[in-house]
Amino acid sequence: MTTISHNLTEKIDKETIAVLSEIDAIAQNLKLSFFIVGAAGRDIILQYAHDIISARATVDIDIGVFVSDWSQFERFKKALVDTGKFSSTRQVQRLIFGNQLPLDIIPFGDVAKNYDSISWPPEHDIKMSIMGFKECYQHAISVRVSADPDLVVKVVSLSGLAILKLVAWDDSIERRGKDAADLFLIIKNYIEAGNMDHFFKEGDIFKNEDADYDRSSARFLGREIARMADQVTKDKLVNILERETASSQGHRIAMDVMKRNMIQKESYEQIVEYFNALLRGLLD
Repeated sequence: MTTISHNLTEKIDKETIAVLSEIDAIAQNLKLSFFIVGAAGRDIILQYAHDIISARATVDIDIGVFVSDWSQFERFKKALVDTGKFSSTRQVQRLIFGNQLPLDIIPFGDVAKNYDSISWPPEHDIKMSIMGFKECYQHAISVRVSADPDLVVKVVSLSGLAILKLVAWDDSIERRGKDAADLFLIIKNYIEAGNMDHFFKEGDIFKNEDADYDRSSARFLGREIARMADQVTKDKLVNILERETASSQGHRIAMDVMKRNMIQKESYEQIVEYFNALLRGLLD
């Protein structure tokens, strides 16, 4: 029996429901597993489940699909296009639903030769990190997004999304501003997003962070990430944060947060401290 973490019936827009319904039907037919990641996952957990609004609107849907090889990935894409509701694009990972809604499909699983990355066909010259996807899928939550039709989908957890955002920030210069802003949003709101009771069971954090609520939220998130990430992924996250903390050029994630939101209330130094608290949680 599937445990439903959130019932968001009538909260999700009809176009998103239509896309997810088509994806779910094809995935079930091909016996493939998928989960929602990216900004759509962020909004489902923060905005729809906990009324925490992001300053950045969702303009696409990202999913991770567990496939054994590229031929299975292509069969999944072709089946979606064959419904007549999706069209192909020049980008191998992207389809368009209807006339305007992009769907980005990120393969993970045995398709990754080196565990943590994929290289996109046909030339295989463009690489993308998928580190953390397996753990995030294993810890994904089930969400009912529609009652008619009845539709329950897996969505990346908030701690899982933080993993993917930090890895993506390090992997793609083009996306760094977006990923840094989303990661900071998660850090600031992690306790409020349904984690208050669990947080207070670990009473040492608030005391150790000098009763600073936001730093405590960041450190608690770090501990939650450490519980779900395997050692390779955890080491990668720690290395990123330690590198930025030690950089003589400044903490680039914090700088990207500042650039993304020019009316940011916190100072650069405060934002750096939040990321340092996240690191402390990972190392606890």
